[in-house]
Amino acid sequence: MPQTTNPNDKKQLIPEIDTESADLEAKLEEVKKETQDAEADFTPLLNKIKELEAQLQEKDEIARNSQIAYLNLKADFDILQRQTQQKIETADRDAILKVVKDLLPFIENLRKSLLNLSDEAKSSPMGQGLQMMYENLLRSLGKLKVRPIEAIGLAPDAQFHEPVSMQPAEDEHLKGKIIQEFEQGFIYENGDDKLVITPSKVIVGN
Repeated sequence: MPQTTNPNDKKQLIPEIDTESADLEAKLEEVKKETQDAEADFTPLLNKIKELEAQLQEKDEIARNSQIAYLNLKADFDILQRQTQQKIETADRDAILKVVKDLLPFIENLRKSLLNLSDEAKSSPMGQGLQMMYENLLRSLGKLKVRPIEAIGLAPDAQFHEPVSMQPAEDEHLKGKIIQEFEQGFIYENGDDKLVITPSKVIVGN
């Protein structure tokens, strides 16, 4: 026989479903409240994080600006240091050249005196003393970055040599070359800084 549903059973199920729905809604509200409470707890922390991030960004900006300012200051200082050093070197060079120019006539007279000495006079104590004095003067000039200009056997160079006359050359290969120094020239040479103090006055072979 087919089973029949008791109407009383349906009436009993409805209250149970209503009760379960109410329980679920209550739990849902409870979960919502807990979620809201959790969000409320995290909000101050999130705000603090945002504040710290803003401060960090500001400090990074300050650090970058400070670094740029430092680099600019260092560049200005380096330029000033180079300019100051150049002025010192220029002042030193000018002072050296002034002293050297005052000495050159004496050195030239000493050189010519030695050239005109006889072999006997050169070997005498006086001749040896003059030679030693001349060599000492050249060494002193060398310490000041000043040296004689090379001339003998070279083709005249307008930058360093000033031909004053021509004479017959003893050897064929000396024609057009410097065969004698009438007056010795000197050059200041300190690295890339070069300056002819006085050119060599020379005699060229023909």
